[in-house]
Amino acid sequence: MPLLILFASIFLIPPIPGANLVKDFDLPINTYSSGHRGLDYLSTFGAPVVASADGVITHAGLIANRFTITVTHNNLRTTYEPVKPIVKFGQFVKQGQIIGYLQQIGSHCFPESCLHFGLKEGKTYLNPIISNLRKYPRLLPLYS
Repeated sequence: MPLLILFASIFLIPPIPGANLVKDFDLPINTYSSGHRGLDYLSTFGAPVVASADGVITHAGLIANRFTITVTHNNLRTTYEPVKPIVKFGQFVKQGQIIGYLQQIGSHCFPESCLHFGLKEGKTYLNPIISNLRKYPRLLPLYS
């Protein structure tokens, strides 16, 4: 059963199913401090990256010479980099739909390929793993 993360009424699934988490979220103490504003998942060059939840593509292209994608889910945004997009601005995507392919250039794990997966609400960075505890937690049945 895949890991499900709850945000109000949004469930996030891992952006690269089966990839290993190699770096955790580390919120900086202020806007300009060092930290790690997302999660890094180690995978292979060209691995398909999927939308973690239903949403609208609000960015798909280059930022600072690396491919990035942003998907907006009401008041939340998920970000994916470095991912060469196969989606376009304004396109609606479904949870689990392939949105692009993992790249090596711009990877936090260079020379290996890893996905940096972020979550924001407004200008605030959130931890994609534990932010489900922020609002309206809900218990799900556990099936073995």
